[in-house]
Amino acid sequence: MHKHPLFPAITAVLALVAFPGVLPVAHYPALATQVTQDKPSPETREHEFGDAFVVSLGGKLYDNYWAGSGAEPPAMKNPAFPSDLTVSDTDSWRCVSCHGWDYDGAQKTDGSPQQQKQFVGLRHLQGTDPFNMLELFTRAHPDQRALASGGLPLDLLLLFLTVGQYDPVNFKPEKSSSEKNLSRGRDIFEGVCMSCHDPNGKSGFQVRPGMRGSLGWQARHQPERMIHKIINGVPGESMLALRFMDEPAIADLVAYLKTLDPDAD
Repeated sequence: MHKHPLFPAITAVLALVAFPGVLPVAHYPALATQVTQDKPSPETREHEFGDAFVVSLGGKLYDNYWAGSGAEPPAMKNPAFPSDLTVSDTDSWRCVSCHGWDYDGAQKTDGSPQQQKQFVGLRHLQGTDPFNMLELFTRAHPDQRALASGGLPLDLLLLFLTVGQYDPVNFKPEKSSSEKNLSRGRDIFEGVCMSCHDPNGKSGFQVRPGMRGSLGWQARHQPERMIHKIINGVPGESMLALRFMDEPAIADLVAYLKTLDPDAD
């Protein structure tokens, strides 16, 4: 992973978050919970969290800033969100609701009707400098005052957008279609996922409207959403983020998940 100079500053703050009394955890309750769930409490204040862990926190905030940070969402629907799309007021403020699980926004020409009405893609931000993004973010989101105030959660979100987007090339179906790929995906599932999701992939998660209670169904019908959550984890939950694994291995895992519960279709 590209080493950005923002990492030391953020990891230092995260180390403080893990020490109640040094930085009050009430400032960022959900982030502090994620820190203590995903990593053991460090024994010294010199501890630094790994780059993959730090970026995954930003990925959770992209998924759901409010669940990931513990902040209160605006008490109204996002006025910039397309009026003919039905989502909850809170969901209308989520990054993913506008820019998509693949970060392509409306630029994905073969996307769903909702995605085709979404906003600009964010792929061009990968590799840019997060230090220069705060002004751009504020100008592009004048109604998101809760986000524009800055602080640790927004730093993490901007870091994710600049260094944390996955490469879609690694997740093309032909990349993980061999028996060898599926075997590796099964090994990962059995070693990392099965204890919570059961062998058939039908346990251990909440089902949103329009979804089926099956990892197999979700992998086949919502692969971008699944890839994002596998890499970054789930905001407000203890699911392990697998960003520390290489993307081809995660692609093999997704390919194997697609074989589960075929009757769900």
